[in-house]
Amino acid sequence: MKNISISKSEEGLTLIKYLRKIFNAPNALLQKLIRKKYFKINGKTASGDQVLKQNDVLSIFLSDDTFEKFHIAKADKKNSHRDSNKYVDRIVYEDDNVIIFNKPVGMLSQGDKSHDESVNSVLNDYIGDNASSFKPSVVNRLDRNTEGLIIFAKTYIASKEISSMIKNNKLDKRYMATVNGVMKDDEGELIHLYKKDSKSNKAILRNYNGEVLDGYSLIKLKYKVIKRNAETTDIDINLITGKSHQIRAQFSYIGFPLVADKKYMDSKLYKSNIIKYGFRTQRLICYKIGFSKFENAELKSLSNRVFKI
Repeated sequence: MKNISISKSEEGLTLIKYLRKIFNAPNALLQKLIRKKYFKINGKTASGDQVLKQNDVLSIFLSDDTFEKFHIAKADKKNSHRDSNKYVDRIVYEDDNVIIFNKPVGMLSQGDKSHDESVNSVLNDYIGDNASSFKPSVVNRLDRNTEGLIIFAKTYIASKEISSMIKNNKLDKRYMATVNGVMKDDEGELIHLYKKDSKSNKAILRNYNGEVLDGYSLIKLKYKVIKRNAETTDIDINLITGKSHQIRAQFSYIGFPLVADKKYMDSKLYKSNIIKYGFRTQRLICYKIGFSKFENAELKSLSNRVFKI
C-alpha cells in the first residue's frame, strides 16, 4: 500500500484526473481499479469524481511491482541548463497560487518543437519540483514577440478559476501599441469575425454584420489614441476577447498595421519600418492585467487586484 498526501497545487482535481497524471495507464483500467476499491481517501472508499483537498491522504492498494510499473516518475532536473534566477527581476507579483511575469520580447509563452526558452520552462525551474501531479503553467498567452504581463498558475484551483475568468471576458487586459498611420478618431471599437489559418499561422478576419459564420468567432477590442505622431499613432487597447494575433490582425485589417509587424504588413512597409524606427518586431506590450472578483476563498486576496508594468 502507498499513501500520498495531496498538495495545495493539486487541490480541486478529481480523483480520476489526479490518477491520470500520476499513472501511465489506460483510463478504462483506472476506472476499473476505482470500482474495485483499490483507492481510499482519508480511509474511505473513493469515487472517480471525488474532488481532492489539500492534505487529503490517498491510499493506493496496489503491489509495489504494479505501482512502479504504472507510476510516472518525476523528470530528472539535475542536467537542466537553465538559470532559474535569470528572470527573477521580471516577476511582478508572486503568492502561493500565481506568478505575474513580465515576458520579454522573443520568449515563448509555452514550449514548442523548437525547445526554445519559454515562460513555462523558466518559471517551472524557478519554483522547482513541487512533487505535485499538477504541472504549473501559463493561463493566458502572448505572442512570442509581444512583451508584457502573463499569468502563471501554480495550483489547479488558480488555473481553473482564472481560465474561467478569461473565457467569460472578465479579465481586464490592457495593451499599448504603435501603429502605422495617423488615426483620426480619438477612440473606437473594433468588432470582426475571426478564424485562425493553421498552415500560415495567421488570423483571417471578415466584417461582422450581425451574424457569426460557421468556422468563425466574434472578436472585440476598444482603443483610445494616446499620441499622434508624424506617421504613426500610439494607442491604448482594451482587449475584450483574446484570440491569437487578435490585436495585430484587427488593426492591420482596418489599414493601421502595428509598426514592424512583419506577418501582417507587406514587405515594403516592413523594410521601411525597420529603417525608420529601428524595430524588427511589432510594437506591442501588455502593460496591465486586472482581476475581477474571485468567489474561491483561496484566491480572494487576488479579487479586484490590478498589476501594471
